[in-house]
Amino acid sequence: MELIKLDEKSLKYLKDMEWVQKDIWKLPAQYPIYNINDCEVFAKDIPQRKYSANERGIVEANLLSVKMIMQGPFWLGEDIVVGGFWDKRDPTRQTLGKLFPENSLKDKRVLEIGSMSGYDSFYLNLRNPDYYLSIEPSGYYYQELFLNSIYNTKIDFRQWFWQDIPTKLNNSFDVIINCGCLYHEYDFVSMIKRTSELLRMGGYMIVATVVVRNNQHKDCIKYMPDIYGGDMTYWFAIGETALMRLFESFGCEGSLLYEAGVPADNGKGITVEGYPLERYNFYKFVKTTQKNRPVITIPRY
Repeated sequence: MELIKLDEKSLKYLKDMEWVQKDIWKLPAQYPIYNINDCEVFAKDIPQRKYSANERGIVEANLLSVKMIMQGPFWLGEDIVVGGFWDKRDPTRQTLGKLFPENSLKDKRVLEIGSMSGYDSFYLNLRNPDYYLSIEPSGYYYQELFLNSIYNTKIDFRQWFWQDIPTKLNNSFDVIINCGCLYHEYDFVSMIKRTSELLRMGGYMIVATVVVRNNQHKDCIKYMPDIYGGDMTYWFAIGETALMRLFESFGCEGSLLYEAGVPADNGKGITVEGYPLERYNFYKFVKTTQKNRPVITIPRY
């Protein structure tokens, strides 16, 4: 067990992440309290894991260096449970857990886009995939590396944007997980195109995204120009018909899996800022044909 080595670049990423945590999300100084029984067991030896005083000191030092872990809870062995400002256990069980029962990913090649601290990656890795590529461009990537130093999985964590995925991986994935990213992506058409290229024929993508609630606007895209749900990043909602047509144009047939509630609901039918609520739905898109519509670029002289 070693102290994490952080270079100048990684420290910048972590500083940016800490700014969001403290100034935007206003996370408290202490993690929520969870019982060990509230945690998934992400490595078989965790219930028997024992740390020496020196090893425990290294774990605690590494935890401080990667800042507050937003997802969770993560059981690291003994009495060490961290994370869980965003409690992922039950939501993940109720969504991805139902879609991917035990051993359902055996011999599959899986890509997860925007994995944050890696909770869903560790969870789906329990389904025994042949290869699992998990990409996260932000400072949360360093939390994944720390957690994987504890769990010792074969997950291939990379600090990539989706645009960084090399073309040599085209047509190579059986399953792609894209949950909670599409509605933050300002170039969402390019994201749909690129991720469709990565799927094998017959492979499928699970997409969870914000969808326009009003069926009168099912062909439309609605952009939120201000903070939505307390989040200052890009937000847009897409009509379900428009979403299906976009994926179809890149060779994928879609179907609604289930509705998973409404984001930022204040309990009174509107968001915390007073905006009309939109839906958050899970979809499955199966690659059925090889389509690659041209992207026309006008030369600049």
